[in-house]
Amino acid sequence: MANKLIIKNSLQAQIDASETVTNNGTTVYSTFHVDAKVGSASGSYESTYTDAKAIKYVGVADITTNGGAALTDGAVAFEGTATTSGAEPSVNGVKAFYVKFDSVLGTCAWVKVFHGSVCHAQLALGESVCIPLVDGALASCKIEVDAFSNGVHEATVTVILIGD
Repeated sequence: MANKLIIKNSLQAQIDASETVTNNGTTVYSTFHVDAKVGSASGSYESTYTDAKAIKYVGVADITTNGGAALTDGAVAFEGTATTSGAEPSVNGVKAFYVKFDSVLGTCAWVKVFHGSVCHAQLALGESVCIPLVDGALASCKIEVDAFSNGVHEATVTVILIGD
């Protein structure tokens, strides 16, 4: 029996409907409403994966140039070696690529998430992205950080790769 991989998503565009109310001075109330032109949407994607082919890295990203470094082991894209659990998907078997910008020391404005040469997301602190792939290349899963200086400017990230 195959393992189940479920990726869920939702989208909600909201317009700024802020108003200014005068009552003993001026107070601005910020309110947002779902954009009636597009509304909201959600869905899910379901696939399977091999249980021995799921890995999680948690570490400090240290590559600041050239579209990042491939996540082919716990050392290439990280300062030292990331904390690792599990085993990597095969070289062309990635089905899900997840990255979260967990914490920052000093100044690091963003973490970029690439598949190949395409930047899929630029994450601010606390943000995450999950990219569903069909037979994605492991060497194409990359991250890049805004700034790195050991012990001064560090961005800690969680990366999960799941596949066959």
